[in-house]
Amino acid sequence: MIRNIHWAAALLSIGAATSAHASCGSAFCTLLNDRFALGTWDHVGWSIDMRLESVTQDKLKSGTHTIDASQVTGEEALERHTDNTNLVTTLERAFDMHWSLALRVPVVKRDHLHDLIDDTTGAIGPSEQWKFTKLGDVSLLARWQDAQHAPDSSWAATAGLKLPTGSIDVRNADGVRAERALQPGSGTTDIVLGFAGRRMVAPTDALNLQATWIQALNSREDFKPGRHIELAAGWSHAFTPAVSGVVQASVLDKARDSGAQAEPENSGGTFVSLSPGLNWALGASGVLYGYVVVPVYQRVNGIQLVPRTSFAIGYTAVF
Repeated sequence: MIRNIHWAAALLSIGAATSAHASCGSAFCTLLNDRFALGTWDHVGWSIDMRLESVTQDKLKSGTHTIDASQVTGEEALERHTDNTNLVTTLERAFDMHWSLALRVPVVKRDHLHDLIDDTTGAIGPSEQWKFTKLGDVSLLARWQDAQHAPDSSWAATAGLKLPTGSIDVRNADGVRAERALQPGSGTTDIVLGFAGRRMVAPTDALNLQATWIQALNSREDFKPGRHIELAAGWSHAFTPAVSGVVQASVLDKARDSGAQAEPENSGGTFVSLSPGLNWALGASGVLYGYVVVPVYQRVNGIQLVPRTSFAIGYTAVF
């Protein structure tokens, strides 16, 4: 099992995408960093992944076009930037060769700035800013995998819930409550369903596919986040027994948010990205990794902040 971690670590970024959640630009990198991606299915026990993400959204888009601040009209605020620094910790327990249970805990550090727009004159008014570090919405995910019928291929199904553990009432220094889509939590319970497959095509090369569907089961205080569909395909290659690389393409389609506290006209869209990365095996059971998420296509509803480039570094290990 442990020998596989040196080359299979390249699969860590399969599923990487930048998930834009709102016009104001809260975002996460969705990475698959688990035992299935590593190919370590004969390890019964614990695994942990700790990932630090940097997603700065400071580019205004309307549809598929990048726009200047001077082109923003008819809005209540001019979005300036949202800096997201996320620490995502995933602790997983494999009970046997097929079943595992994972707890994913995000901590969100967010800095958002926008300028108010006078609804009568259209003049730019005072700025509003929110800075906070808070617990986000925790996910509990179960996975069943088939990895015994063919040594070079396997598939897995995932099902679970994203729980409403994150705050929905963060306020700034002036006591102004942040927009719901900017909050560290959605306030809703979401179902998460996924399917993944992987195949070795050479002793040092592998292919991965993944699909994930996330749907809110309820609304909270007149807000319901839009449905997510994420698709990814990637290729990995081991350059040496310790160093491997990966490149993957991912597509995220997000429906509009809904409810009186939402901004359906400025939420949702379709995002395509490429994510090259490198992995370095540390000892027999740990991997240090780093990835760059490069957007290649961004189509937003209304006007939204989007990232130029995002980054993720982390460490994963089995024990």
